[in-house]
Amino acid sequence: MSEHPLSWIGVTLGDLLRFNYGKSLPERARSGAGFPVYGSNGIVGYHDEPLTDGETLIIGRKGSVGEVHFSPGACFPIDTTYYVDQFHGMPTRYWFYQLKNLGLSELDKATAIPSLNRKDAYRVQIHLSPLNEQKRIADKLDALLARVDACRDRLIRVSFIIQQLRQAILTDGISGKITQYWSKNNAENLAYNHQNIVGKLSDFADVIDPNPSHRYPSYKGGTIPILATEQMSGLNDWDTSSAKLIKYDFYEARKAAHDFLNDDIIFARKGRLGLARNPPQNIRYVFSHTVFIIRVKADNILPSYLLWFLRQEFCIDWLLSEMNSNAGVPTLGKSVMERLPITIPDYAEQQEIVQCIEKLYAYADRIEARYQNALTRVEQLTPTLLSKAFRGELVPQDPDDEPVSVLLERIRAERAAQPNKPKRVVNRSKSNMTKISSQSLTKLIHQLPNNTFSFDELYSDINKKMSGDYDSIKDILFTLLDESEPSIIQIFDSETKAMRFMRRYQ
Repeated sequence: MSEHPLSWIGVTLGDLLRFNYGKSLPERARSGAGFPVYGSNGIVGYHDEPLTDGETLIIGRKGSVGEVHFSPGACFPIDTTYYVDQFHGMPTRYWFYQLKNLGLSELDKATAIPSLNRKDAYRVQIHLSPLNEQKRIADKLDALLARVDACRDRLIRVSFIIQQLRQAILTDGISGKITQYWSKNNAENLAYNHQNIVGKLSDFADVIDPNPSHRYPSYKGGTIPILATEQMSGLNDWDTSSAKLIKYDFYEARKAAHDFLNDDIIFARKGRLGLARNPPQNIRYVFSHTVFIIRVKADNILPSYLLWFLRQEFCIDWLLSEMNSNAGVPTLGKSVMERLPITIPDYAEQQEIVQCIEKLYAYADRIEARYQNALTRVEQLTPTLLSKAFRGELVPQDPDDEPVSVLLERIRAERAAQPNKPKRVVNRSKSNMTKISSQSLTKLIHQLPNNTFSFDELYSDINKKMSGDYDSIKDILFTLLDESEPSIIQIFDSETKAMRFMRRYQ
């Protein structure tokens, strides 16, 4: 039994739509205002002259392969994209959803830079619904997905609320606000009589650089992970999967120098700042110079209290204000860390504060788990709705709709009658011109004066020697890129902020 209504007809994508190549428009050449400029991942700028005339679909060709974007008006798709601007009377929004549902990213066959070959896209099989049903599908999806987006936006705001909740718990906890009733009821047992001790971090703890030389022996044959800021995950966790490995004798040397204790506090100092946490338990490890080890030395401070204290935004703000902002990579100096102002209440109140914070954080964790579960379910709604829509299960079929066969005949007639797009021509005598082919294009590329080149530079050179229209040459060029061992590759030029080509072999 067919998964699609009997009134639908199976066709290929290439029977209905033409994927046009976007055109090169480096960032420096964009005016900065006017029509949106689209790359494969969406709007990347604005320009005063559009490439298209009206509603346009933009499909990622390089980079964000298969991503589909909708422009409600004229725009400029650049050369990392394909674009569709002729729909033969069919709703643009219908095709926006149809292309998103097709999963074009799965057609990527490139081994280096992700890419989409439009010939592969043209071969994709789809089932075409009657024109009026297309309109009903597009309208229904617009309405339903608007509600999905609104739901997602509200859920995302919950994430920020949870962050604010955690910071409020921490601020009120360290200030003693959440334990004020407890402290009143236990006033006679408090040694400090509500007077907190104020000092600097070095009064209460040692700040240890775990590798002062910042040098490491060879990683060859290593088995012990070096933990850096990159391995810090979440609030408390460590991800050692990406850690470099060091030999056991280096671990022994570092252990002899400063030991490794379970209640140490590890504080990020280079690249990232803060992220205070305890070290991983029950495994051997060493730390890189990108962190400090903070080890409590005073009897009047609880290590877990100091851990929560160091997680405050106040600590990060104070350290940032004291750091040398002229450094290339922000690095926290040991002397600055040691000067960090610290306030500690009575030891018994510290215990109560830690207990309250941990209890409330556990509550926030449960809320976040429910939020993540809800967000996952919402994210699944869009592909589910698209799948239902293009199986014919979202809107009812109407036997009075114009048959798909009539629509197909009209599309074929329109495409046959459509004049070819104007070709870029250069005045030249054709008598001595060689018709372009993949072999002749490869030969010409190797004759170019520079190892890297833009398509327009190549096209200009071709026009002096061979005949071939813009799109045909581009098709051949991207066929060369898709070869198993391509003689050229596509690269991003950071200086011009544009895609260029580079010869792999001289």
